[in-house]
Amino acid sequence: MTPTEIIYGIFFQPVSTLRYLKKGKPLLGGLLLFFCVILLNMIINRGLGILESQKMALAINADLFWIWVLLGPIFSLIILFIMAGLSSLLSEVVYGKANAVGLLVCLSFASVPGVLGPPLQYAAVLLGLSGLASFVALGVFVWVMVLQVLSLREALALQTGQAIFIYLLPLITMSLIFMAVFFILFSILPFSG
Repeated sequence: MTPTEIIYGIFFQPVSTLRYLKKGKPLLGGLLLFFCVILLNMIINRGLGILESQKMALAINADLFWIWVLLGPIFSLIILFIMAGLSSLLSEVVYGKANAVGLLVCLSFASVPGVLGPPLQYAAVLLGLSGLASFVALGVFVWVMVLQVLSLREALALQTGQAIFIYLLPLITMSLIFMAVFFILFSILPFSG
């Protein structure tokens, strides 16, 4: 598949495209595309922040913006690697199925629809439709989440329920750890009433 066909496939034929990506593993192309999506989103979000600067209590200083633009995609790539590695490891431990590189490629390409969110949100704000802007952002977020679950399912050869479980397992684990730490601190620390 050509890069154009892959991007078209992610939008309109995600399952067959993700099946191709898990086998073909165009890792460099996927990571480059992911980096570009994050970078474009950050720049457009900056414009959106400037547009709504009267409403925002805290805006990033213009001098610090370029540091944020450089570090944001790097941190996003690190999170992508952690997500792919952790999900592949969890899948191998729980279901005996792993494909870290294939999953990394699929998750990279699953971010492509995310490039639509900020421009559509920006357009809605320009038209004075802030409620629609929030709805668009939520819709794109859900779309990317669904593609991430499909990426897990296809790259790791899981069933849909298993992919959802692996997707949510780190979040559930972190929530339980946070609640346990909070409970321990609450029970240990003396509170005067």
